[in-house]
Amino acid sequence: MKARSDYRILVVDDQKSMRGLATYFLKQIEFQDIDEAENAREALMKMQSKRYDLLLLDWNMDGMSGIDLLRAIRSVPELNQIKIIMATSERSVDKMDEATTNGADHYVVKPYELRDLEVRVKKVLAC
Repeated sequence: MKARSDYRILVVDDQKSMRGLATYFLKQIEFQDIDEAENAREALMKMQSKRYDLLLLDWNMDGMSGIDLLRAIRSVPELNQIKIIMATSERSVDKMDEATTNGADHYVVKPYELRDLEVRVKKVLAC
């Protein structure tokens, strides 16, 4: 099993404050290798140069949405090992179902607390 410090995480959110909060929370639970992207295009560019273990992916972003990025990632066999947690302010069961149907490993509702994120990350990464 990997140490938490060995996992590579990409936080994708168009809101700088949410990226900062997610990064802060992840560091609080001992993850160190965390990158940020403000949109799907930037996330895809970062994914070309670095292999990530986990994406914390915002659903509602300008341009390509998080759900569209999720679908794009899941259509590439080389990227299927990446765990993805979708984040959105929408509490709808339909949204949760749509996320998991399209390949999300888990779902978190914003605004989330440290414990909310920790439980999901630990479950998805089994760490």
